[in-house]
Amino acid sequence: MSSDTVLSVSQARDHFSDAVNRAAFGGEITYVTRGRGRQLAAAIVPAEFVERYEAMIDREHGRIALERLADLDAGRTKAVTSDEVARALGL
Repeated sequence: MSSDTVLSVSQARDHFSDAVNRAAFGGEITYVTRGRGRQLAAAIVPAEFVERYEAMIDREHGRIALERLADLDAGRTKAVTSDEVARALGL
């Protein structure tokens, strides 16, 4: 994060268009902070970063689903209905 831009919420609002252009055309990340402790709250990133992240998450969820189906097929686990879950949780 050292070479990336860090702006407060009010600075980000004042320079939003510039931050978006730096992300879109320069591949830069702008971190947005809030509060007196300047805690990181958000980031303006190139859309490609988000698209790659979402694709990675989709692949991981698919892998996990296939593992769970294999566990069901092999008898290592069993399926339960939503009614059974609700009953077990006292809902």
